[in-house]
Amino acid sequence: MPAHEPTCSCGRGPSVAQGKRYGVRSYLHLFYEDCTGASPGRDGSSPHGAWAPLVCKVSLSTGTLFLLVGAAALAAGSLAPPKLEGIGEEEFVVLDVQAVRYNHALGTCRLVGMALCAAAGLLGAV
Repeated sequence: MPAHEPTCSCGRGPSVAQGKRYGVRSYLHLFYEDCTGASPGRDGSSPHGAWAPLVCKVSLSTGTLFLLVGAAALAAGSLAPPKLEGIGEEEFVVLDVQAVRYNHALGTCRLVGMALCAAAGLLGAV
């Protein structure tokens, strides 16, 4: 039977194979590269693929952008004062259509801001 070398052993590596041990640095080096699979495989390819760092950076950047835009929209919708929609006395009330549109736009700003902040949270978790 061919001798099968274990894939995760903290007793192998360049410094241990030559009979030299360098203490804690050697142990941590071997643990993080050999035991977690963080080092490139035997064929030279990375175990996680080449796209993983790019996907991580893009999702983090997009999440940050969504958070900033969402916070700005939420602040604009919450801090701007609403306008009075009905003007007049008890018997004669005039509905201000522009004020209704303005108040609806403020509500939409708050809704979009909350949605963007939630999307930013999801992208940050990914």
